[in-house]
Amino acid sequence: MIEYRNVRKVYGNGQDAVPAVRDISLQIKPGEVVVFLGPSGCGKTTLLRMTNKLEDISGGDILVDGRSIRELNPVQLRRSMGYVIQQIGLFPNKTIYENIAMIPRVLKWDKSKIDDRVAHLLKIVKLDPETYSDRYPAELSGGQQQRVGVARALAADPDILLMDEPFGAIDPINRDQIQDEFMRLQARLKKTIVFVSHDIHEAIKMADRIAIFRGGQLVQFDTPEMILTQPKNKFVSDFVGADRALKVLGLIRARDAMNTSPKNVIPAEMKSPEALDRLMEKNRKVGIVVENGKPVGYVTPKLLKFETGPVTDAAEPFQIFVEDDEPLREVLSSMLMDSMDFYCVVDDNGHFKGTITYQNIQDKIMEFYEDDTNE
Repeated sequence: MIEYRNVRKVYGNGQDAVPAVRDISLQIKPGEVVVFLGPSGCGKTTLLRMTNKLEDISGGDILVDGRSIRELNPVQLRRSMGYVIQQIGLFPNKTIYENIAMIPRVLKWDKSKIDDRVAHLLKIVKLDPETYSDRYPAELSGGQQQRVGVARALAADPDILLMDEPFGAIDPINRDQIQDEFMRLQARLKKTIVFVSHDIHEAIKMADRIAIFRGGQLVQFDTPEMILTQPKNKFVSDFVGADRALKVLGLIRARDAMNTSPKNVIPAEMKSPEALDRLMEKNRKVGIVVENGKPVGYVTPKLLKFETGPVTDAAEPFQIFVEDDEPLREVLSSMLMDSMDFYCVVDDNGHFKGTITYQNIQDKIMEFYEDDTNE
């Protein structure tokens, strides 16, 4: 656990003193992802840098697992925490292997243990060890370099990871992908993560709780749901933006809104005439063909009309599936771009879980706000 107790940071002395952090108190639970959010100059990065003593504390205290960082050696403290920054910070004259192995070497791990750890971490961040270990940072794309930065921060298996706008320099498409990969990684590793961002969408997507700062003060520390639905004051409301209802879509997953028992599922072994009868009986325009638990295509009355064999002979393949953990914001965006009425929802093994429509999304948003109003 990380506990901030009336933490203050002042630059300068006397009349020239400039307060950067003003009496901040909050607790971060083990395994929690907390995003520090706010405009430029609000104190969020300064507070993060005080956590591993890159900045000295002017007043108050920070406790890590019950121990004051004032009592801890700065070098040992930093080695016990992973640290990822926007500029990535890889050493250009060292290979990817050498960059990741740096802290384990300082900690005097034996070579076989380091080799295993580097290979394991590269696999975790979706980089093949045989392909990338001997390359240099300049030979990697920005997104690949960022993955190596995360791997290096995890090299000594720290319980705490500090991240200062780690994805800010990556293009939007790769950023979304790396954020998704990082969230899947966090679901497995359960690290305690303190994450600085200026992007409300990123904070909503990744945080268990969000701390919003202004002028060195903590304005609101709450879950993304509460930040969106019950902003503490006008500053928070304005900072979050007028489209709060749309941002709520980033909190709700496809699995939370999907229809788990659609009436238009057609078993792959069914004959086309029987499938046509079923669609007509249930007044359905489209049937979802499922084989071995996976959606393999769709059929319509027109496709089935002159077929007599298995329904799979008439089926057209789906062009896109929605994973059950995909945010509704992305589902809705895809629907609008593809002019789709519905999507099949699958798990990470491709098994059919249900369907999702515009109406499902609208109903879930209404339910979300009704639940919040009732509370």
